Amino acid sequence: MKQTTKTIPGLYCPSITSIGPDAQVFGVVIGSAPDALQVGYLTEALAATPELLAKAAPAKPTEIFRAAAPCSGRACKHFDGVRCQLAVRITAMLDPVVGTLPRCAIRPVCRWFHQEGRAACLRCPQVTTEQRNPSDLDRAVAG
Repeated sequence: MKQTTKTIPGLYCPSITSIGPDAQVFGVVIGSAPDALQVGYLTEALAATPELLAKAAPAKPTEIFRAAAPCSGRACKHFDGVRCQLAVRITAMLDPVVGTLPRCAIRPVCRWFHQEGRAACLRCPQVTTEQRNPSDLDRAVAG
């Protein structure tokens, strides 16, 4: 069931583009382009320490890790004041890639899950924060 929610204190964005000190790494991108990239979920979220982020080298941390941080609400280009439009596009434009909910360390605080429910989770494993050669579909979904 989709919920229309405003910024709820404590909700995290699962697709931050800048991994700062308040971020939690919850997944690692597996596979390589041009093959299908997919996120492997960690059993628990890890603090995005400089040491952890350095393990992504020579790639950017956002090419290797999926990280979450507190939703910035109206400060984010995807947030329309009520809903995250990135989550809306993901559930509308992408096909599910798993049949059951993946184990996810951030689901209890995930904005996408609170807003779009199960539909977001079934598509989430194919979402990568940054790609070197995104497809036209990837660019359209990203907005």
